[in-house]
Amino acid sequence: MKSNIWKITWSVTVWEFNRFFKWMDLVKGALLFAGFAVVGGVIGAWASGQAIQPPKVAVADFGPFNPDRFEDSFIQFQDGTVFSPDSLESLYQEEAIDGILTISDVNEASIRVNSDRVWILQLEQILNSVRVDYKLELFDLDPVLFDELTAGMTLAKDFETGEVSTLPDKILAGVAIFLLVMAVFMGFAYQFTAITSEKQQRITEQVLSAISPQTWIDGKILGITGVGLAYVAFYSVIGLLGMVVFIYLGVPLQETIALVNPLFLITFLMLALIGTLMWNAFLAGIAATIDDPNTSTKSGFMMMPLLPVSLAFLTLANPDTVAMKILGLFPITSYAVMPARMVLTGVAWWEPVVALILIAMTAWLFRILAGRIFAAGMMMYGKEPDWKQMLRWMAKGTETGQTDSGNQPNA
Repeated sequence: MKSNIWKITWSVTVWEFNRFFKWMDLVKGALLFAGFAVVGGVIGAWASGQAIQPPKVAVADFGPFNPDRFEDSFIQFQDGTVFSPDSLESLYQEEAIDGILTISDVNEASIRVNSDRVWILQLEQILNSVRVDYKLELFDLDPVLFDELTAGMTLAKDFETGEVSTLPDKILAGVAIFLLVMAVFMGFAYQFTAITSEKQQRITEQVLSAISPQTWIDGKILGITGVGLAYVAFYSVIGLLGMVVFIYLGVPLQETIALVNPLFLITFLMLALIGTLMWNAFLAGIAATIDDPNTSTKSGFMMMPLLPVSLAFLTLANPDTVAMKILGLFPITSYAVMPARMVLTGVAWWEPVVALILIAMTAWLFRILAGRIFAAGMMMYGKEPDWKQMLRWMAKGTETGQTDSGNQPNA
């Protein structure tokens, strides 16, 4: 009997997956994306080639500084003192020069330019460097001694609670959370489309006469979760191909990738996978109670997966507080808080294990509750059930849900 149930569940899963996941549309989208990338790369290379041209700045007055100090820099300084003010103005108006620099004294200078430019920041750094050299000579200070006095102190980090995580680990945690939220949102959209449309078209009774509500909702949860994960996997592959291109162009990303902790990678992926199933089960139950998604107030539940992500930012202040430790284990928030804790501090070996077990149990519980809500909610039309009725359905199953007043089954 169980083998037959699994077979039917798998059939529903495959049907729901094929219903929304279209390979050709994905390939066409990828080709379109690649075309935009190529066109954007060509245009970007052409535009950046013009943007990185060294700016030409005429110095109308060097002030107390020696003109030789303004050589050997990205900015092409020109001695504007050899020109009359009218000639210098003509060069500026004809765009033969990009700006006119006037140095009043050792502490003040001004630049005349058409509009704000990125290289002005570099100009400020050059002027500050020239000023420091001038002051060193003025006060007869040893440059080596000055560098020694202004050098910063190196702080070695020795964490007693665990090893120091690398920057790739932190990036990996952020990517895992982002992909999970992306998969959940996609699953939410597809579930609302599937479940509410089936309810509005009144085809539920025909399906429930052939399979049980729990088997049907299981197939929907697995199939639509598979759609979300398939799209996430596709875009992840696109990202990996982009990294390969950067490595081919000489960017040493392979050295950075080698720093990723394999244990972190496995843990983050498992939390993301089970977390996606958990939220899709929850949102499937919510969708079953909605008659019209355009007017329902329950559609705001799609924002709930973002709440744990916002709580994860609190780990930046102190990841070792009691609150953060609890949120790292609590199944509703663990998929976001636990990865953040793992890359910011040391966690005991059992904490990720307990977090995975709890989130898996919660996903299974949400699956059961979603099945009960689905069994009652899909057969009710008219007024949407309130929370009291939904809690009765979750506690006692379909029978109570079908006898609640205000939501009569379709004749």
